[in-house]
Amino acid sequence: QFRLSSEQLARKASEVSILKELADICYVTLDPWEILYVTLERALLLTRADIGSILILDKEEPRSFIVKATIGLGDHIKMDDKINFETSIAKYAVINKSPLVIENIEKERRFGRTNRLHYGTKSFVIMPIKTIKDVIGVLSISRKDNKAVFTEAEVEALTPLLSNAAFTYENLRLMKDIEQEEKHLAAIKRIFSTLNSSLRDSELLHTILNEVQGVIPFEIAVIMIRNDKSEDHLKVIDLQASTTIDLAIGDKLPHRGTIVDHVMQQNAVKVIDDLDAIRQNEKDEKLFINNDLKACLLAPLTSRGQVNGVLALYAKDSSKFHEIPETVEGITNIISFAVEESRLSAAVSKRNQELVTIKQIGSALASSTFDMKQVLKYTMDMIRTLMNVEAGSLSLVKDNELEFAVAFELDMTQLQKIKLKLGQGISGAVATRGEAIIENDPPASSHFDPVIDEITGFRTRSVLCVPMISQGKVIGVIEVLNKQEGDFSAGDKDILQSIATSVSIAMENARLYEETVSMAEQERGIRGMFQKFVPKEIIDKIIHGSAANKEFVDELKTITLLNIDIRGFSELARKIGPQKSVALLNYFFSVMGGIVFKHGGIVDKYLGDGFLALFGAPVSTAMDAENAVSAALEMQESIPAINEDYAQELLGAPVNIGVSIYTGEVVVGNIGFDMKMDYTVIGDSVNNVFKLQNFTKPLPDSIVIAESTCRAAQAPLEIRELDHTLNGMKIYELLGRKKIPESMTA
Repeated sequence: QFRLSSEQLARKASEVSILKELADICYVTLDPWEILYVTLERALLLTRADIGSILILDKEEPRSFIVKATIGLGDHIKMDDKINFETSIAKYAVINKSPLVIENIEKERRFGRTNRLHYGTKSFVIMPIKTIKDVIGVLSISRKDNKAVFTEAEVEALTPLLSNAAFTYENLRLMKDIEQEEKHLAAIKRIFSTLNSSLRDSELLHTILNEVQGVIPFEIAVIMIRNDKSEDHLKVIDLQASTTIDLAIGDKLPHRGTIVDHVMQQNAVKVIDDLDAIRQNEKDEKLFINNDLKACLLAPLTSRGQVNGVLALYAKDSSKFHEIPETVEGITNIISFAVEESRLSAAVSKRNQELVTIKQIGSALASSTFDMKQVLKYTMDMIRTLMNVEAGSLSLVKDNELEFAVAFELDMTQLQKIKLKLGQGISGAVATRGEAIIENDPPASSHFDPVIDEITGFRTRSVLCVPMISQGKVIGVIEVLNKQEGDFSAGDKDILQSIATSVSIAMENARLYEETVSMAEQERGIRGMFQKFVPKEIIDKIIHGSAANKEFVDELKTITLLNIDIRGFSELARKIGPQKSVALLNYFFSVMGGIVFKHGGIVDKYLGDGFLALFGAPVSTAMDAENAVSAALEMQESIPAINEDYAQELLGAPVNIGVSIYTGEVVVGNIGFDMKMDYTVIGDSVNNVFKLQNFTKPLPDSIVIAESTCRAAQAPLEIRELDHTLNGMKIYELLGRKKIPESMTA
């Protein structure tokens, strides 16, 4: 009894010592794998066993165990070997989360296994290694002594050991993960800083790959994106390699049906552990470039929800690739952004260059002296630079044929001998249809006519032809040949069509310019001849009516007539003589005529010491009567200034006027005969305005208006009815305008 108690005490002391030793080593090492090995050693000591291993669950699918510590198994099981989870007995300890004690494996009907010699005894223990959250692996122990059988007591002795080990291992692993994540975050931060730098294109991508290599060790990195010119190929836009490879930036690789195509379709990262198997596929052989490298990581590059390419990293083994799936996703997002930024930057740069060139062409066309041959030659030179093509020409439609007007890199002496009928060849088809044509394989096109190639010796590989359209008619075509890089695209067509439109407008402007110059010379002649004798409005109507092919016909219309007369001018003329009389009249007419023009009227005719003005001819408005009233009131207000500044000094006496206004129907038109024709008015209304003038004589500087004018005026007038009528119509003296009370305007 005493001896048994003494043995139990010694055993407990040993267990405590082992646990203490394990606890102490936690402060010595930060390597979680070393903790597992020490745990295995101590477990073997506690159970007096000599064979054992620790297996950690792999998170990747399909599930498996990874060997992280082994003792006594020799070469049968080595570090980092993978053991299939589904076929391993150890899975039961994981599934049940409890120890599995086997007294004799060959008698266990659950498993149906025979013992394997390298495991020693037929009895063994499998203990789950549990953390707070889950089972992370198992401890497996056995003995070389075939007769020894494990007991529940030994399992109980292992429980605190494994609990302590699991806790320590998990903490160290988390610390290592955090350290690794911090390293990755620092690298990603540096990559983001690189994005904000002045680096662009390949230089930017190369710098990013350098940073990536610090996070994901690789031997070769290749960035491939979809080729705009061919959807079946990926284009290498950057690569980094520590060894010589048969691949270069700019290479185009077929990807349809390859593992890369699968990755892009699935939009998911894929790690390839053994490239040799993949290389058996002929389509994949070109993509997996170095036979010394066994592993590859393929990550899709996505922009705006669409997979546009792939990042391929090659290494000697895949272990590091499996550890960082989330980091890979973040890095590929950054690379995708950098690629898209470079693409957009290149597109913007190209578009800016196109706009600059189009602007230069537009400026040349706008500022030209209408030497169209020189302008067209300059335009074609700009097109050659902008479109990056081998040759080009501009042809004009003449008598249902296309004639070459200007070309580059083609023999014009040969081209001028050629006249294409509308519908002949690609350019003839464009001229007929009025629509652009792109042919990247001309010989296969039904429109292609090899006659020009045969005559000039030129070899046409691709064609872009656009129409020049003016006023709905095709006046010519612009054709460019053999794009230097790739095929002609819809974007190329839009640019060339814009240029063609500008050229069409310039040619139409040149034609209109010639017509305008001719018309301007004709108009200047007419105005120069008649301006002094005919109101400006009449000349405008004659000229513009003629330009619009409209006849200048007589018409019956309602207008307002104004007659102004100087009182007692005959006596004044005798007193001051003819010279001063003419000077007075010219000054008077300039002031009063200016007032008429100011208010939209015209001076119809001069009548000795007065004139007749028309408001509403040749163009009528609702304000004709109102304008006439305003003109009359301003004339009345101008008399004191005329007397003060001019009449008193010249005559020694003041000048008085009379103004009459009448609104009524008149006949307006060209009155006279071939030798003498006047634009004027006739009718009773003309006679009536002169009759009204008689009523002004007793009233110096007065304005007399007819009732019809009062009704037609827009604003209320201050008037005084006179004791006379005209053809049954009341007549008034115009005193001014009525003032509207402030309360009514508020």
